[in-house]
Parts: sequence; structure tokens; C-alpha cells
Amino acid sequence: MALVIGLPTAIYVAALLFDPSRTLVLWERAAPPALPLMLLAAGLLAHAAVALILMARTPAVLSQWQVTLLLAYVVVAGVLLQTAATHIVEPFPLRGLAFRQYSDFTGGYFTVGVRVDDLRAWLGRFAQEMESYNVHAERHPPGLPMIFWAGVQLLRPFPALAGALAPTLRPLACFDLRAATLDDAQIAAGLFGILAETAAAWLVPVLTFFYVRRVADDRAAAIAALLYLPIPGALMWASQWDRSFGLITMAGLLLVERLVHARSIRRGLIAAVALGVVLFVGVWMSFGNLPIAMICGLYALARIWQVDRFRSLPRWVAQGIVTLLGFVGPWAAVIALAGFDLPGAYATAMRTHLALERDYWPFVVWHPWDLFTFAGLPLATIAALLTWRRAPALTLAWVATIAAQSLLHVARGETGRVWMYFAPVIVGLAGIWLSGRPSGRDEACAPGEASRWPWLRAWVVGLVVVQATAQIGLLRVIGYGADPLTVPDATLPANLTPTNIRFEPNGEVQLLGYVVKRALAPGESATLDLYWKLDSDAPLSTARKVFIHIADTPEDQYRIVNQDGRPANWTLPTTCWLPGRFIHDPHAFTIAADARPGEYVVLIGLYDEFTGERAFVHTAQVAVANAVALPERIIITHSTANEAITKASRPSSVNRRGAPSREGSYRPMRT
Repeated sequence: MALVIGLPTAIYVAALLFDPSRTLVLWERAAPPALPLMLLAAGLLAHAAVALILMARTPAVLSQWQVTLLLAYVVVAGVLLQTAATHIVEPFPLRGLAFRQYSDFTGGYFTVGVRVDDLRAWLGRFAQEMESYNVHAERHPPGLPMIFWAGVQLLRPFPALAGALAPTLRPLACFDLRAATLDDAQIAAGLFGILAETAAAWLVPVLTFFYVRRVADDRAAAIAALLYLPIPGALMWASQWDRSFGLITMAGLLLVERLVHARSIRRGLIAAVALGVVLFVGVWMSFGNLPIAMICGLYALARIWQVDRFRSLPRWVAQGIVTLLGFVGPWAAVIALAGFDLPGAYATAMRTHLALERDYWPFVVWHPWDLFTFAGLPLATIAALLTWRRAPALTLAWVATIAAQSLLHVARGETGRVWMYFAPVIVGLAGIWLSGRPSGRDEACAPGEASRWPWLRAWVVGLVVVQATAQIGLLRVIGYGADPLTVPDATLPANLTPTNIRFEPNGEVQLLGYVVKRALAPGESATLDLYWKLDSDAPLSTARKVFIHIADTPEDQYRIVNQDGRPANWTLPTTCWLPGRFIHDPHAFTIAADARPGEYVVLIGLYDEFTGERAFVHTAQVAVANAVALPERIIITHSTANEAITKASRPSSVNRRGAPSREGSYRPMRT
């Protein structure tokens, strides 16, 4: 049994450490910094020691104050472990959480939500505007942006508080890209979102405790709550709202228990309405939470069969109808009162989601595997294979749901994050199994079995700690850019070609110089290294992209290179530049395969990310349409015969339009 539980973890950790392919590891990897990794490992080991002591000493029934102390430990230790895990990739963890929440790239819900003035009107036009939002907000219903809208409404009556918070928070909002247009209450709403997400994430093990307590006993509940803390998904996805959706799952399962065991028709109907409303809230936050309804539905059917064998079928049918009304009612209200276009919003969300193409094989296997790794492989193994006898209803509900999702191929990557609502179910089942109680409160272990459970618990906890340490240390799952404080002041190279070029009305943005290879062949790739400086006391209020055109004349009519993007490989938008710092900004490009030999000018410039309007050229020797010609020209030479044969099959990238183009203005797709 121990081998069955440990083998997947051993294989995965070995793949993390020694296999550079993505056969079993679907995410990018990087070597962790030594000190943060040591702090994380120490924290996980300390929690493992505390957890094993508590697991060994927790009785089947806890007093109220014992429950309070246990859950307080779970929340506090969870936040501390989350901070240690974040420190692996963020030199300043709290700043990193803020950047993630404000960023239009990693979330975008702040970007959309705080700009809502008239909620009713916004809901009415939401479906039409979805595709204008960023990568996450365009695929979700209005629930998550509304959290930040609510934060603004809460802070509006307290301008002194918002004014006190804003000066500290505003620099952290630079990844919003338009933060300069926001008032103090809107900026402070970001902190409200950070606190709300963190609180929701660490209430998941609390609700898991109460569910497991209801279906098993306090020992199993305590084991489940303690096991939740070190799972990688709970620690790595800090700032991502998906990890809080387990609240919907556990609230739904608790309400199913109340419905099944209701002592009166009235109580049963109240539980049914509440279940429907909870499921609505989940889907209002994300259409991806619809499978939670399947989990709760299958669980309800299995529990009704266990308790009643469907003898009271009319009663159960009536409660099912009431649950459906509890789910549909809020949707009907939003549609009637605000004109919300539910079919349009759902169609847009699914169209943009399904546009992320994934082959059926092997993703039909990779998707559940990704979830299992973030939920903890030892725990997922237990929950999938070993709990059919001790918790058959819950095991059936989650296994059937994840099997259906995988086989239907509705997932499109990142299932380790977007399926985190399964995580508390997996952990809860593992807690029930590791409690050593065969089927609940009243059955004792068989003679000779009791002595093996402490060893099994130690084995499982140890496996989770090893997996979490390796996975959190090596995987890189969230990327918004770079904390400006951690970006080193660039050193100007000896071969720099200096320039006297300034952009913006007061010349705030200065191009100090550049480095580029001057002789290139058609189809050849190279890099133009630009060196910038923000010559101003205040941050830049406008997010600018850099465009690079290589053309025959400054008029930009025959173009053989057309490249643009955010500075510093998309990691440092101009709104995040610190005054006086030197910024190294490399831009890779490829000469068109059919480029004619000759001399070409290199044109560069800046333009507004949102309007496309080019930044004003304040100082330059040659500037046409706010595009600056660099002092040195690029020489395109004849390609060799072999190169010509190879490159002839490539499509031409020559752009003969003089207007600024956004070709290449893509965001790296996160799968």
C-alpha cells in the first residue's frame, strides 16, 4: 500500500529533477534561489512535525476551543507557508502578491472591476465588451471583477483611509498600465482584493474541516485540514482566485448533507435553495465552475441512495426542483434587472477558451495529471484508489466528474489551477482514509491495524512535503513581469552606439544608445539591444510599446522587419520604470526571407498600448511620423545558395504599409 501511494510521487519528483522534457512536467522550470528554498523546506518540515503530532493526539471528538485553536493554526500557518512559497519567485513576497493582483496580465479583474461606474449598465453591456478585456477577464462572467467594484464602493465613504493607502499601493499598480487614471479609492480596492483572495483561499481548509467532521469525525477532519496546507496548488497559486473556488465545492457538499439529513420539509427546502444559490455564486465567478454542480449532484444521488434508497422519491424530486430554482433565480434576476446577456457571455467565454487548441491525446491524461500534481500526488492516489469503501459517495462524485471533464476534452490547459475546486475533495478523502476509521464514527479499527496508521500518515505527509518542496522550488507558474526594484541598473556596453533621442512632450524617455549587428542576410535573425532611461522625477503615466521597423527609407514604405512589444521582453512596461534607472531592452527580429540586398534604415518609436497613437519625438536627428531613424544603417547582403533554397519556402514577412503595425504584439500564451 505504501508503495502504491508513493510511486507516483517518486516518478514525478524524479522527472522534476532529472527529465528536462515536458512528458510529466507541463510547466517551465528554473533553478530556485538557495535561501528562499531553504526557508520553504524548513517551513514545510516544521508544519509536518506539528501536523503529525496533532494527528496522533487528536481524539475523535474535539471541544470547541480545540477546534478554534486548530483552525487558527491552519489559517496562520497557511499564510506563512504561502509567503515562503511566494518568496521562491518574488524577492519581496508581499510586493509580488500586489503586482499579481493589479496586473492586467495575470488576472485583469482589478483592471476591469475598478473602472465600473454604473454596475447595472455595465452588466447590460458586459457580453458585448468581454472580448475587449484581457486574457482572463474575457473568458469569465462578471463575478470576479465585481469583487474589485465592491472594494471601491466600500472605500468610497472613507476617503482618508483610501488616501492613506494609495501612495504605497500606487507604485505597485504599475502593471495595470492605466493606473495613473485611477483615484485613491480605486487604487486601494486592489488591497481589498488581495485580502479577499487570501482569506477565501485559506477558508477552504476550514470548510473542509467542517464537511469531513460531519461525515466522519473530528480526527479525520483535523487530518484533512492539516494535509491541505502543504499541497502545491494552495501555495503556488497565491493571488489566483481559482484556489478559493474550493469554498463553493465544500459549501455545496455541506448543504447536500443538510438536505439529505433534514429533519423537516422546511429545513430541506431551505438547504435546497441555499445549494442552488451557492452553485450560482460559483458559476457567476467562473463558467469553469459548472462541474461543481456535477460533483454535488452525483454526491446527492449517492447519499440519497445510501440513506433512503429513493423510497421518498417525490420529496427528493421536489428538493431537486427547488435547488434548480435557487440556481436559476439569481440568473433570471440579473437578466431581468440589468439586461445581462447570459447566452452571449457564455458563448464568448467558450469561444475564446476553446480557441486554445490542445490535442485530445495526450491531454486527456495530462489534464487530470496536472491537477493531481497540484493537489498532491499521494493524496490524489489515495482519493482515487483507496477510498471507495470508506467514502463511496464522495469518491464516485469526484472521480466521475473529472473523468467526464477529461474525456469530453473541454479543458484547455492550466487544469492544475482551474480545477483547484477538486483539491479539498481530494484532501478530505485522504483525511478520512488516514484517520484509520473504516466507515465513520462508530467503527473501530481491526485488531493489529491501529499501529500502522501513524506510519502511513508519516509516510504520506513526508511524500507531500518532498513533492511540494521540489515542485514549488522548480516550477514557474505565474508571470506578470519583474518587480522594478529587482531589475538591475543596466550597464552600458563598450560597443554601444550612443544616441540623443528623447520621446514624450518633455523628453522624459531617453534612448541612451543601442547595439545591433549591421550586416545581415535575408532570413537571418538578430537582436537590437536598446538602452533607455526615464529622465523624470515621476513615473510615466502611459504604457508604451516599442516598435522596430527596418525599411528602405525613413518614410517606411518597403519594410523588411516589423517587430514590437513591451520593453525588456514583456517584463517591464514603461509605467513601471523607475526614474533614473538604465533599462536594457532587447528585441529579437528576423529579416524577411525575400528582402532585397542593400542599405536599410532602422526606425524605432513608442506607441500607446491602448490607442495605438505614437509617442511624440522630442529630440532626434531624423524623425518621420514620430518614428526615429537610428544613426547607423543595416546592410542586407546576398544569401548563399543553400540559404536561398531553405528560405524560399518561408512566407514573406515584408510589410509594405507605412502605418504603425502591431504584428508581433502578442502576449506569450500561458497554457
